[in-house]
Amino acid sequence: MTEGTLMRKTIDLNGTWAFKMDPTKSGEMDSWHQGLPPGLEVNVPHIWQREGGELVHYTGAAWYEKVISIDKPDPDKKLFIHFGAVDYEAIIWINGRYVGRHEGGFTPFSFDITDKLNQTGEQRVVLRVFDPQDNAEIPIGKQGSWYTRVSGIWQDVWLEEKPELFIENIHVTPSIDKEEAEVTVTLSNIPSEPMLVDITCATYPDNVPMGSSIQVTLSNKQTTCVFPMKGADLWSPDHPALYQLVAKIRGGDMNSAVFGMRQVSFQDGTLYLNHQPLYIRGALDQAYYPDTIYSAPSDEYIINEINEAKNMGLNMLRKHIKIEIPRYLYWADRMGMLIWAEPPNYIKWTKQATKRFEQDLEAMIERDYNHPSIIIWSLYNEEWGLEWTLSKDNEKQTHVYDLYERTKRIDSSRLICDNSGWIHVKTDVNDYHRYFTLPEQKNEWEHDLDSFIIGHNEANFVTGYQSRNEPVIVSEFGMWGLPSVKRMKEHYGGEPWWFLNQGDETHSEDYKSPKTADSHFDKFGLNKIFKDFEDLAETSRKRMFRGVKSLIQEMRKREGLTGYVVTEFTDVEWETNGWLDYLRQPKFLAEEMQSFNGEVAVIADISKRNAWSGENITVDLILSNHSNRPLKGDVTWEIPGTSLQGTLPVDVNGDPVIRIEQPIQFTVPHMDRPELKEIHIQFSESDGTKWGVYEELMFAPAVSQFNYRFWPVSLSIEIVDALERRGATAVESIDEADIVFTSEWSAEVEQGARDGKTVLFFAEAGDDIDEKGFFSFKELPPAESWQRTSSMQSVDTTFFGDLPLRKEMGWEMEGIYPDYVVPFSNYSKAGGRTVYMFGNSQYAENSDLLGIYFEGWLGQMGGTFIRQKVGTGTVYVTTWKLLQTLKTNPLTEHLIQQIVRG
Repeated sequence: MTEGTLMRKTIDLNGTWAFKMDPTKSGEMDSWHQGLPPGLEVNVPHIWQREGGELVHYTGAAWYEKVISIDKPDPDKKLFIHFGAVDYEAIIWINGRYVGRHEGGFTPFSFDITDKLNQTGEQRVVLRVFDPQDNAEIPIGKQGSWYTRVSGIWQDVWLEEKPELFIENIHVTPSIDKEEAEVTVTLSNIPSEPMLVDITCATYPDNVPMGSSIQVTLSNKQTTCVFPMKGADLWSPDHPALYQLVAKIRGGDMNSAVFGMRQVSFQDGTLYLNHQPLYIRGALDQAYYPDTIYSAPSDEYIINEINEAKNMGLNMLRKHIKIEIPRYLYWADRMGMLIWAEPPNYIKWTKQATKRFEQDLEAMIERDYNHPSIIIWSLYNEEWGLEWTLSKDNEKQTHVYDLYERTKRIDSSRLICDNSGWIHVKTDVNDYHRYFTLPEQKNEWEHDLDSFIIGHNEANFVTGYQSRNEPVIVSEFGMWGLPSVKRMKEHYGGEPWWFLNQGDETHSEDYKSPKTADSHFDKFGLNKIFKDFEDLAETSRKRMFRGVKSLIQEMRKREGLTGYVVTEFTDVEWETNGWLDYLRQPKFLAEEMQSFNGEVAVIADISKRNAWSGENITVDLILSNHSNRPLKGDVTWEIPGTSLQGTLPVDVNGDPVIRIEQPIQFTVPHMDRPELKEIHIQFSESDGTKWGVYEELMFAPAVSQFNYRFWPVSLSIEIVDALERRGATAVESIDEADIVFTSEWSAEVEQGARDGKTVLFFAEAGDDIDEKGFFSFKELPPAESWQRTSSMQSVDTTFFGDLPLRKEMGWEMEGIYPDYVVPFSNYSKAGGRTVYMFGNSQYAENSDLLGIYFEGWLGQMGGTFIRQKVGTGTVYVTTWKLLQTLKTNPLTEHLIQQIVRG
């Protein structure tokens, strides 16, 4: 029910309704509007897909019926039926009499049903809901294309009694500079004579009056006036002060609006809230739920979610291509959670589709205008609905430009993002969607930030349109971490329906289906690395934490960014890049998230993470400061397990990015063997507030001598010399060698293996290798890739003895991570046309898979380190970049030595 109405009689129609599918569309012909044949009893709000069985995939027509006992209202009153949202088309009858039709699945509508009512007694409410299978030209967001569809009466239903002339709505536009609020009152129709309206305002919910009431004369359907707000508290995430404005027609109707005094703006690349710089630490929120699908189960559920978000350091949720339910916005206002709102997209670019989309956009703004938590409206997301031709289609460019201008006229109090994440036409937010995988793509991510996102943000506009120095936000990025399937099955009492991907054919890849994990875990030897799938999933979450932490730290090191929005707040069905899983269980501890996502973050810029004894290491310290206040205190640091520690004084201004003048410097101590280490850094403010972080290190002995004889094939002189300096001896014939080192697979090398030699094939160059025999390689996406962020690389640590390797491979493998894998699964390669390639799953049967690559739910399998028998010899094939890192990462020589030992 609406928040603003006061003193009106309402009747809640939520609860038990009759429900009947109509697959043959015969219901109208058979007069179901007079009364439904026997069917199901369901609980409204209702999404029919959550009934399970055939209804999960059912599209088309379905009917709802509820019989209530009420009397017709007094002659001077009208009775309206209200629907919060029905997806998609709704036709309503009362007592068999046609009332009206509404199209649109996300926003409210109502009908006057007074004339359709019986004078007393039972009243029969019947709805025919139609959700088309072909939904390309209606706003849908991700329902049915990525995840489970949504159909039915999925929001509240109620009756509301109103007078002949009533206040339809109130819009309040705050002006903090003028200390006033512009109030627009809209009536149900033009009054027959001028009406006096009394307007009052008070704090909410404490009801402390804000000055005196004002009187306004209404002669038209809509009137605008100004209410003074002298000395009003401003709304902000830290202080979500609210006010309630009440408008009352003398002797007639009364309505109200809850709002906040706040101002959002931008200037010179900086985003401001109430004239103070605002830095976004947000998460994309698709607002899907494990049982209720598209609506939160309860207010308590919403409150817990927002508390979880704030505990993790988030100050914004980007409600992704879904018009959010009113109760979520209600609590966002009260709890101080910023909202970036975004209407659902359509798919096919047609006049009717754009018309429907624009109607939804305007209805969203109309409904949600007074929510202070909403500070940004999006129009489009990644050109969805524009068919990805915006950069070269003048008609679509004009459409986006005009839609921006029109939206700005409707609501000038918020920022507008025209095309979130991709190329812009006219926008108030210059945002980017950029997906990189760390640690593997650290250099690529840094280059993207410096050379594109920050370095050339003016290039993110369609030719002919220019930047106005908007704030720059990375509004999508992230990595995957698998959830506990055991906990999921316990919750559902078995496998949920969405274990079979509910998206369209564009989401049929194996890595997007939880069912893939069932067959691939044992088949490809992951059971030799992990105890069970739960162990693998927990390990993948560690990798996710490491990666997301590093992605955010790189952004927070740099000036020129106003913030970021991680993908995403919660898992959604098969997509597992949420900071919470689908059941809203945190994947990480809140204090761990605060270490890099808090208001203040300590960032260590380490000259070298993996170092030899005796090397001098410099750690530059950066304070990322989103508090707008000076920082004073001390930084303490230590490397546990060593005597290395220190303290540095800090006294800096309130700038957003501050480099501490004095770095941490130390010399790597003597090591008997390679070991994983951590540097722990804590900034303690003078008031006792603490901000801490830890970073991974690996220390190794200065020189590691290991004597063996190798026959080099297609290796550079520099590589041979480096190996010999570490105790190995290069020989001139294969017969003299303990092992063959080769970067090509020649006939001579293969014959040596068949004759009993051990061969290490350095295959890091992948497809660029001139001679590679029957080995085939798949190049991993070298640049930005959403798919690659779902990936994980694992290693059988038992083969490498006591070498400091994590099963999921962390920063100890910096520089070693491969660019290629040996593909086990079939895959496709984009080009002028999509080319379909073949993997070789037989490696699982004829080889030892010591290094494994997979994506998502153990799909797109590949090998990075494989051992197999060839003849009487043993061949190791690895795509790890061992040759490239022999001189830079001390772990490399130890990996090679362990392979020699076998």
